[in-house]
Amino acid sequence: MQQTAIPADNLWRWQKMRIGTILMLGLWTVLFSFAQSGQTTRGSTKSGAQKDDGRVPLVQVAQELEKKFSAKILVDPGLTARVKPPQAESLERALDEVVGQVSGVVWRKVYTNKVLGQEPQPEKIVNAVRALLNIDLGGVLVVDTRTNLLNSFVGNYPVPSGFEQGLEQMQPPFDSKPLYVILEPRPRVSTELKGTRLEQFARLQQQMLEMLARMSPEERAQALRAGFQMWLNADPELRTQMMFEGMRMSFEYWQSLTPEQQQEMMEMGRKWFEQFLGGGDKP
Repeated sequence: MQQTAIPADNLWRWQKMRIGTILMLGLWTVLFSFAQSGQTTRGSTKSGAQKDDGRVPLVQVAQELEKKFSAKILVDPGLTARVKPPQAESLERALDEVVGQVSGVVWRKVYTNKVLGQEPQPEKIVNAVRALLNIDLGGVLVVDTRTNLLNSFVGNYPVPSGFEQGLEQMQPPFDSKPLYVILEPRPRVSTELKGTRLEQFARLQQQMLEMLARMSPEERAQALRAGFQMWLNADPELRTQMMFEGMRMSFEYWQSLTPEQQQEMMEMGRKWFEQFLGGGDKP
């Protein structure tokens, strides 16, 4: 089979396109893997290990703030982000600094009703706060006429002056000392997790790809940027492993392609370079 020689003046550009295509495949592998799993995968760095970017687990920052300000802070168990310790001198400003580093995460001040001898479970409180933040109604009253009991909700109600002082006189009474909850308010996607972890991960990946396909180009770009931000906030050890695994799989995938498929991928790489990096001649 006759082969066509590559002109010397085009060799550098061809090499850039080929390398760029493989790098792009590796990056997409990492992004797709982490965009779905980033919020559910626990960090694996050993306790006490030095961090390479100044960030530490968000839970650790919350624990330090609890000690510094003698407050109770609950963190959404699904959050594995890493953040830089805040420098603010007040608790609420420190919490602003913390959540400002993680896309889609907020904090809220929470009061629970006083029940003698009972301490609300932290995960139940976090789930209750998330549920309240996602009620798309100004207010609702739900009455069980059999038991004559009432459940109520009022959204975005202005906080009156002296609010905290009157909490213990309410019926039922509420604890006047607040909790602070750090969470991602978006509803959790309910997924039936059956089978091995690999099978569960494959199903989550498929759901993610189907969801991306239903998005507009603008929504898709926003979602991928958010996924990349999750990757940046991940544990450095986990991030490094994902990057090298992504690159390894990309090289293996490249080797498995037919010459025609490799040519198609190089054409994609060429268009990508022209759009984002320019055609560029050899420097």
